[in-house]
Amino acid sequence: MLIDSRQKGWFLATVALALLAAIVYAWVDYHTPGGFNGGSVIGMWYGIIGAALMVYAGLLSTLRKVPSLWWLGSRKVWLKGHIWLGLLSELIILFHSGFRWGGPLEQVLWVVLTLTIVTGVIGLAFQQFLPTMIARRITCEVPYEQIPHLCSLLRRKSDLLIDALCGPYDAKLEEASADSPRAQLRRLYEHEVRPFLCEPFPRKSPLATPGVLAGEFAAISALSWTSDVDGPLKSLEAICEERRLLGEQERLHHLLHGWLMLHIPLSVALLVLGLAHAALSMYY
Repeated sequence: MLIDSRQKGWFLATVALALLAAIVYAWVDYHTPGGFNGGSVIGMWYGIIGAALMVYAGLLSTLRKVPSLWWLGSRKVWLKGHIWLGLLSELIILFHSGFRWGGPLEQVLWVVLTLTIVTGVIGLAFQQFLPTMIARRITCEVPYEQIPHLCSLLRRKSDLLIDALCGPYDAKLEEASADSPRAQLRRLYEHEVRPFLCEPFPRKSPLATPGVLAGEFAAISALSWTSDVDGPLKSLEAICEERRLLGEQERLHHLLHGWLMLHIPLSVALLVLGLAHAALSMYY
């Protein structure tokens, strides 16, 4: 979700609630002998409100799996609440704790809460610029799920091109004419180009660097060919460039969505630990 002017209301409401919570905390802390206590009535209310905000934020994943019902509100509203109320929850829980680490369970809870917020903020930051970066950099952008199939098609097309240029592959024949332009092109293709077109994307391949890719094909084009091969060579280079761009799309896609692999398990762990903390607090 983009953070733009449409989020202004949520931002102002979050800031206002944060200031109110801070003022109440400071007033109670000042007028309470020994300072603010999370076990007091007002301290418990901070804990209840903070827990409620965390539960609200955590229900977003569940909401995506249930039918859209009017009384649940729109998913856009829930997503905005997930962002802003999730941020507010850490401040409320901080006030609930009285800025104390607590025991071992509470310390683990603090670490998980902080990591949940940090991964969420990182993911939100990625969403602000990565989609635009993908659209700008990847001129051949395709649906992510179709990339393996498209790579297979590119590999098949390049096989036909190289066979048209060099003839069917024959290892003995290539060894016998190792210095010929066709043999050098075939060697480049078999050892570098074809593996480069495979899945998963070989990021360590020299061809993954734009300058190297252009240089390799420029060197091949400069050889003493007996026929005009500029067109097929440019087509082969274009195929490699498309594969490079698809590899870049994969990388950016993983950045755009990979943070969820940490954020979601941390969110679940946070809810479980929060429930355990509440149960132990009431028991003791």
